Amino acid sequence: MIVKQISNYYLVYLLLFHLILFTLFTQHAFATEQTSNSTIIHGGGTANIGCPDGSTLNTIVSFVAAKSENGTIAGNWTLSSTEGIGVSTNGFSQGPIYQGNLSMEQFNIQGETFNPQEEINLCASPLLVPISLTGQCGRDVIVTIQFQSNDPLDIPDSFSADVECQYV
Repeated sequence: MIVKQISNYYLVYLLLFHLILFTLFTQHAFATEQTSNSTIIHGGGTANIGCPDGSTLNTIVSFVAAKSENGTIAGNWTLSSTEGIGVSTNGFSQGPIYQGNLSMEQFNIQGETFNPQEEINLCASPLLVPISLTGQCGRDVIVTIQFQSNDPLDIPDSFSADVECQYV
């Protein structure tokens, strides 16, 4: 009977010891993850892009960007029309993301085309770079997309997107 009580106490203490070790390990692991300075975001959705001629174009927007520990931002954006491709447009544009701010809560990133003189040929009249994407992290969030414009009344387009932000 005494041996059985000792073995039960031993098992309880052993279990508590493992729970304490597990708790300390997970706190250390999550604390290490949260103090990381490297962040990656990726997301996308479908937007109605306003064209310079006043028309709109249903477009799939996707993007990925990473911020390294030294603060360098790098990534890629893609625009792909879901509508018929016109004679003067190719319905697809992409380019690098070269600057911005990323966090676990929000982002503001800017990009160009691969050739800085290249235009975004989704509309009958081309859109100009740089391209800017701004929003919050999460599911079904609003992301704002804007292109360079000489039009003082140019209003950015917004669309619903899923954006995942995480430490790496």
